[in-house]
Amino acid sequence: MKLYNVLVKKNPAGKIQDIVLLKDGFSWLAFFFSGLWFLYHRMWKEFLVLIVVNTAFVVLAKISSGLDRALLEAAFLFLVALNANYWRCEHLKKNGYELVGLVFGANKIDAKLHFVEDLEDEFCETILDPKTA
Repeated sequence: MKLYNVLVKKNPAGKIQDIVLLKDGFSWLAFFFSGLWFLYHRMWKEFLVLIVVNTAFVVLAKISSGLDRALLEAAFLFLVALNANYWRCEHLKKNGYELVGLVFGANKIDAKLHFVEDLEDEFCETILDPKTA
C-alpha cells in the first residue's frame, strides 16, 4: 500500500471543489523528466531554479571532469525527485488547497475511495439528513 497526502480546495461556500492526492515519497517522473514535470504542474519558480542549477552544472563541466558533473547532476536529480511531491504539496497550499490528512491505498483511485469513505463516516448525519446542513 502507498501513502497519499490529501489536499482539498473549497469554494467560498465551504463546499469541496477539488480533491488532490499526492503520493508520498520518490517521484520517478520528476527524476527522469524534471523540467517537464515542473512545467506540467505549473510550478514556474521551481522550473526556473532547475534551469539555473542546470546552467551551473554546464559551467562546472567546463572546469571539472565529466564524471564529476554526472555524479553531481545525478545526486541533484535524486534530491529533486525525492522532494518533488512535497514541493507540489506546498505549491498547492499556496493556491488555496488545504492538507486535510493522509490516506493509504493500493493506487490513487483506491486511496481516493478510502478518503471519500472517511468523509462519509465523518459527516454521515449531514449526508443522510440535509436539514442539518
